[in-house]
Amino acid sequence: MLIKKWRSILRQPEFPFLLFFCSLFLFVAPFQRNTDKAGAGATFLYLFLAWGGISLLLLLMSRELSEEPGENKDEA
Repeated sequence: MLIKKWRSILRQPEFPFLLFFCSLFLFVAPFQRNTDKAGAGATFLYLFLAWGGISLLLLLMSRELSEEPGENKDEA
């Protein structure tokens, strides 16, 4: 059930735009805050984890969009 929900979300034509604006917010936010308070190490870790999450979503989206419409691996 959860996999079907994720698949329907990843196939939405609006999802790449949402991902772009979320990415923009995630990558700009640390530079708007005062980095000296959190430290350079925490900011680096935040940016690395945000980059990894966005990369994972892009990978899942590309795999979902590259499948044939009639091909469904869950029901096999």
